[in-house]
Amino acid sequence: MIRTKIDALWFKRCCAFHLQFCPDGAALSKLSDLQDAIERHSVAPLLRLPAASLHMTVVTLVDAAAKFSIPNEELWRLNGERWKAVADRLAEETPVFDLDFHELAVSAAAVFVKAEEPPELRRLRSAISQAIDFEGWRPTPPQIAHITLFRFSAEGRLPEIPSDAGSLPTAVRVRSLQLLEERVYPSVEINVLSEPLLSDKARSRNVC
Repeated sequence: MIRTKIDALWFKRCCAFHLQFCPDGAALSKLSDLQDAIERHSVAPLLRLPAASLHMTVVTLVDAAAKFSIPNEELWRLNGERWKAVADRLAEETPVFDLDFHELAVSAAAVFVKAEEPPELRRLRSAISQAIDFEGWRPTPPQIAHITLFRFSAEGRLPEIPSDAGSLPTAVRVRSLQLLEERVYPSVEINVLSEPLLSDKARSRNVC
């Protein structure tokens, strides 16, 4: 039987670096409505992500729980500017793309909405993963596009989330990303390092 996992990092200080997509106000409003509906219908031990923290991770450059020979702050001090330049360049070379968050899903770690991973996102993730390396470690991006709505505060049976709980956001267009330092998990306190724009021109070339 699959059981929920307690999120041990919840609202704790950390040091991590991510490239993320942050939904616009209309999508955030729909996601918040969906969170409200889930809370009304579920008795699971849910930890609700604040609206300002809702995001889709493109790739985590440095994980909060990573085990390196040096602290994450030092790792970024030594490599961050180079990695930032790489991530910004690859993001700016990526065509604008669409995501359709059409499905509500539950795992042992989270409740989330998900979309199919478009080829533009897959290529960007792969390119960044190949470019970032430290002590033989490379980032391992998610293989889906997803936005986490809840984590869990206790272990228990995997909850059933009503499929009609609220209305899912429909298509969103990804035009820009944020490269950020996460100081309090889950993206409660952040420092935005850059905000690369994706390429409309690259999108046009691909369509032709």
